[in-house]
Amino acid sequence: MLSNSPPLEAPNPPTVLVVDDEPGIVDSLRKVFERESLRVVTARNGAEALDVLRKNSVAVMLTDLMMPGMSGLDLLRASRQISPETETVLMTAYGTVENAVEAMKDGAYDFVTKPIKRAHITRAVAKALEKQSLVRENRSLREQLAAQKKHEAVGQSLTWRRTLETVAQAAPSMATVL
Repeated sequence: MLSNSPPLEAPNPPTVLVVDDEPGIVDSLRKVFERESLRVVTARNGAEALDVLRKNSVAVMLTDLMMPGMSGLDLLRASRQISPETETVLMTAYGTVENAVEAMKDGAYDFVTKPIKRAHITRAVAKALEKQSLVRENRSLREQLAAQKKHEAVGQSLTWRRTLETVAQAAPSMATVL
């Protein structure tokens, strides 16, 4: 189970998309995240990954930075158009500060270097899932608050409704009401 994350025994566990042109890495990461009770889908390149994003709800995308055809950064940018809520973790054997900064500016959640350590990658995904959960909770609470603001006055009695009608009539005027 991913540390610092809510239990994932839910009937629909979060989906992780692993994108890499090296089958060994894809297979290894699939096994790691399946052991963590996550649903795993894979793609061998950026085009396949975009197709997966169009057809599936993906919580976190792990993608290699250097792939033939479409780089991980290009995939990140394109994925933001298709699935803006998907968090992206970039992986690379060629990690530089410049690459990491560019990835973060483009919306990557994290940037990890190869060889990938199991603890590091599971922690990065757990934190990305936690961020998603907090964003969803925040959105839900804002919606609830907005709904409550629409109904600030509480009560249904005839006397209360008449009082509210009088208040509504007097509110636009400059008159003093007691």
